[in-house]
Amino acid sequence: MKPSLRARALSPMELAGLQRLSGTGALDIALGIPPGDPPAAVVDAAVSALRDGLHQYADPAGLPELRALIAADARRTHGVDVDPETEVTVTVGATEGMLTALLAVTDPGDEVLLPEPYFELYPGIVELAGAVPRPVRLEAPGWRLTETAVTRALSPRTRAVVLNTPHNPTGRVFDPGELRLLMDICAAQGIVCVTDEVYDCTVFDGRRHLSPLAMPAARPDTIVVGSLSKKLQMTGWRIGYCIADPETTSVLRTIHEHTTVGTNHPLQAGARALKPSDVLDGRREFQEQRDELVAGLSSLGFTVRPPEGGWFVFAGTEALGRSAREISRTLAARAGVLVAPGTPFFGRPEDGDRWIRTTFVRGAETTRAALDRMAAHLP
Repeated sequence: MKPSLRARALSPMELAGLQRLSGTGALDIALGIPPGDPPAAVVDAAVSALRDGLHQYADPAGLPELRALIAADARRTHGVDVDPETEVTVTVGATEGMLTALLAVTDPGDEVLLPEPYFELYPGIVELAGAVPRPVRLEAPGWRLTETAVTRALSPRTRAVVLNTPHNPTGRVFDPGELRLLMDICAAQGIVCVTDEVYDCTVFDGRRHLSPLAMPAARPDTIVVGSLSKKLQMTGWRIGYCIADPETTSVLRTIHEHTTVGTNHPLQAGARALKPSDVLDGRREFQEQRDELVAGLSSLGFTVRPPEGGWFVFAGTEALGRSAREISRTLAARAGVLVAPGTPFFGRPEDGDRWIRTTFVRGAETTRAALDRMAAHLP
């Protein structure tokens, strides 16, 4: 394997190392895995599909009924009409959707802008597509996307930008001004915005999730990547999707067929049983837990900005006088608490060694118990 494709993320081996340090009974507030189950009707429909013999290939683009439900969800979420026949492709999770999108719009050697910090899998996905990741540093402390940072990263080889909103790990929900700025640059430079919106159902404090999909002038320059993982608390089902204009969708579907052929048939049959009321209301489910984690981390000396959306709190460690890696190891070994150091979210790991990422979706009892253990083991 080429050195450029080395795993940059907090790898399973690293997580396993922290888990070994923590021993049995560790409280994991590093990974965003909610304690709830998918809607019972969806599970029952998947079981029925298995019993009814839906064991062969489905339409590679996705079951028509499921694509229609995804289009209807886009209508509810963004207020836009999406044609399920020509603009929706069901993928094997949002991760395959992201890779498929980047393969569709880049050639080997092209450059892809990544607002930094970024979801830790993005650089590897860009490189698997044969492209080159170029970080665009978000402006701290508010993690804002600025024109200066974007234009500084542009080159004649820039072909795409990956925008994640709500943002993992910082929790930003990018505002209309930031979106207009980015999409104006995309239009002027011939750049495609691949926007990862898997947390679109979790936005706090009365905010609204905004998408380039809802900006008529930006739609030709946009591929939206989404997932049922977060909407239905079914991360292991691996059902994602891409929404794009018909011409781009034709390319996406060709690549999708050449990579995975199609998405799991019986699980798609289960997912098509979902109702609008099944979609997670992340604000109702998680805002109180978010507030509790923010307050608890602040009381321990971390520097915390309440996340505007998503499932994570990105907390600064500088006031504690210790690096994120040291803190994560200490908490694993002494407190039995797993947190993610911020190193995988930056191109230069040392830039992330001042942050930890924690999640509040593991349940209120887990959050409180983890904070109690952290309080007992941090100076």
